[in-house]
Order: sequence, then C-alpha cells, then structure tokens
Amino acid sequence: MKITNRILTALLLGLCFAGCDKQSTLPERTEQQKRYLYANTFAFNRLNQYYLWKKDIEGELKNWLINEEPIAKVKSVRYADDRWTLLTDDFESLYGSLSGHRKSYGFDYLISHSGSNQVSLVVTYTYADSPARKAGLKRGDVITRLDGKLIPYDSYASVIRQALRKNDSVTLGLQSGASIHLEAKEMYENPVLLSKVFDCGGKKVGYLVYTSFNLDSYLDLIDACVTFKQAGVKELILDLRYNGGGFNITEQFFGSMLAPEAVVQARSVMSTEVYNEALTESYRKQGIDTKTYFETEYKFQSGGKQYEFSTAGANIGIEKLYAIVSTGTASASEALLGCLYPYMDVTLVGARTHGKFCSGWIMQGPDFYDKEAKSLEEKGIDPDEGKRYMDNWAIYLMIGRFADKNGETRCMPNGLKPDYEVSDNPWDGIPLGDPQEVMLARTLALCGYQTAAPTARRLAHAEAEKSPVLIDYHEPGFGIFITERRRPEDPGSQR
Repeated sequence: MKITNRILTALLLGLCFAGCDKQSTLPERTEQQKRYLYANTFAFNRLNQYYLWKKDIEGELKNWLINEEPIAKVKSVRYADDRWTLLTDDFESLYGSLSGHRKSYGFDYLISHSGSNQVSLVVTYTYADSPARKAGLKRGDVITRLDGKLIPYDSYASVIRQALRKNDSVTLGLQSGASIHLEAKEMYENPVLLSKVFDCGGKKVGYLVYTSFNLDSYLDLIDACVTFKQAGVKELILDLRYNGGGFNITEQFFGSMLAPEAVVQARSVMSTEVYNEALTESYRKQGIDTKTYFETEYKFQSGGKQYEFSTAGANIGIEKLYAIVSTGTASASEALLGCLYPYMDVTLVGARTHGKFCSGWIMQGPDFYDKEAKSLEEKGIDPDEGKRYMDNWAIYLMIGRFADKNGETRCMPNGLKPDYEVSDNPWDGIPLGDPQEVMLARTLALCGYQTAAPTARRLAHAEAEKSPVLIDYHEPGFGIFITERRRPEDPGSQR
C-alpha cells in the first residue's frame, strides 16, 4: 500500500483520501506516520461530510496533508465562530464527562487567578457519595496546591487535568492550611444535585440544581418534578450556572416536564435544526424531519443501554420559570431555555451565558473504519489497521445550529443576556440551596421571599472575595461544552 503526502482530494462515496496505490515499495511507516494517516483520514472525512461550516472551510479541506499532526490540524481548520469542534485520542474521558459515569474524585471547581504566577481552584460543589464529600471538601474551599505543588498559571490546564482526571489519587492543599487526600473511584456524578421547595408568602417555589444533561438523570428529574407538582409549585428556579450541556434528548424530555402541559399534549415543536447544505438536502430527500417535538414517551438506545420511560404525570404545571445562569451555562442549557421562551414566561438571573449555539455529534474512529471499510480498501487503506490505531479516538464535530420553533437561536452569537445581573460567589462558602447564597437570594427576592441578613461567615469573606479573577468555569483539557443532539433517524445512540 502506498499513500503519498499529497493533499486529500479524491472523492469516492462521500469519502476523500490522499492519492494512493494498493501496493507499496516504500519503507514501512513509523508508528507516528500510521497514527497521523488514520487520524487525518478519519477527521477529514467527517468534516467533509457533516461539518456545519463545510462550505466556509473548503480551502482548508483542499490543503489537508496526511502527515500533519491531526489534533492541531482539526483545531486550525475549524471555522472562526466554532470554538468547540475537536479531535481527541482520549474518547473514554470525553464520553465519561458526558455520561456522568467515570473515575472521579466527585467535586467541581472554578479556576481563579489573583495576579501571581499561580492559579487556585475554588470548590463549587461536591457530588453525593463521592470521595470529596466523604473527606469533608465543601463549597468555598480554595485549593492552592496539587500533590504539594503550586498550580502554575502558564500550564494550569495540563497540570489540573493530569492531577484531577488522569491520576488515581491526589492530595489537595487548601488555602486554610489543611490537606485532604482523595482516592478516585468509578462513580456516577448525579447532575440532579439538589431540589427543594421554598414558601414565598404562601406561594410554593421550587428550586432545582442541575449540572449536566446526561441520559441517566431521567429518573431523578422525573422524581423531582413529580415532587414539585405534588407540592403545588407554580414557579420554578432552575439553577443551570454550572451546566455546560449534554444530550439533546435529555433536553427534550426535561422540557416536556417544564413546558405548559397543553403544549406538550399537543406535541408542539420544541426545536429545529439547521445543517450544512448537503446534509439538509440529503435529509430532505429521505423525508427526515429535523424538528424536535415535546413528547412524553421515550424509547431509545445509547451506549449499548436501552432506555424506556414516560414523563406523563411529571409535568409540573409551572406558570413561570426563573433560570440562574453564568458564563458556564452552555449548549443544551441555552437550547432548553431558548426553546421554552416562545411558550412561557422565562426570567434569567446571573451573567451572560456562554453562547454555544450549535449541536455536536461525537463520532468514534473505529466506527468510521467499520462503516467505510469497503471504500477504504478500494483506496488502499487497511480498515482493520485503522480501527486498531483509532481505538480510543473520536471527533466532537459541530454539525448543526439549534433554534426554537420559529427558527430563532437566541443565544447566538454571544449567549443569553440575563434580565438581572448577579455574580456567582463560591468563595463565601454558603452552600447551594441556602437562601442566603447570593444568586439564589436574588432570585428568591423576585419571587417574594424574605431573605435574612448575611451571615457572619459571608461578611468575613467579603473583602477576600474581591481579589480572585475567574479565568475558567470548566474542566481544563477539553475546554468544551458538549451537547450531543440526536440524529433524526437515531434518537438516542452515542456517536
């Protein structure tokens, strides 16, 4: 087999490859050359077929060399408005962050910089039954050292990712002088973090903290919504400040419990999807509907798991929705709020959201080499070898723009603007759900709740809270906000 370093220009059944012969008299390729060959072939073809901005990057596609470093290449060719498409050789970590099932210490954090050459992490919350919660780590704790070392500003992303996502244990050095040792464990990071009901002058107001639109959260979401309904909740505060997105179908079934029941029963349009010209035409010819509807019955398969449930009876019947948002609110969170606007009263409290207005598919390298095996062989590319080299590779590819029933994408291009601006303040250590927590307190005030005076702890921290500058709301390494929106013909599968 011979595959030259010429650009990938030949078109065959929607696939493009470098010029090649089936036999080779060249020396055997090195491991890196093989890796680059198979990764570039995979990434190029997925972009060439599905990418939302394919037409805008045609010049870059025509000049794609198979000997280029593939991860950097994908980042370099993506369209200017696209901050999220990426190629990774660590699919397991990517999928783990999306599914909620992974080896974890069980806490989340914001990254701040106070002007020195180091950064610190402030804990925002811990997950139930996690190593972090069991060890006593809590919201407001400031981490200044990882395994005894300060966190350097110039390489904080890689340092944090190695210590908190790659290693099986870590020792956290806190600003208070305390030291906490954690052993990671395989766990489910349940995104339904907290739910409660407040009495606002005789009016019942629900409060729900939701951190990720993963598939396995359906039972807890249904339980929470049924509880709200039974309590007579008519207004809901949905806390999405730390929710960077997730699955489109989760957005859909959650929306069916929030939207007016008459809208759901009428199976009204929840959202629409806009693809590139070629994909749009392909779906049109196949008669595929690219709209999503409010539903109550769900049956699908994803990640080898079968899901079947109903949200009938779980519609809360709320008359007003308040959403607590931040720059960490992205993707499926923004889509859910945007798609509810045409149907109900939605008020946003917090900071402008991230502005991820497009939908992504996660496509795995081995699946590509399976699906296109025959065409690949005809071009002299060994699909079996490609599968081996792409075993843990995947591309997270922006394939569409989501919009509401009227075709409007409210979060494009700069996010959703809050009706009431409030800054998050985890440094004060007040737990989520406490009516004195600054963002919840402001929202409860809009509902008519009488909040007590600030606690001594909050006042004591007031001066210290002014110094850190927030530089990152999200897990470093990927730096993405995942919302996997389903293919119309395949409602729940993982790609």
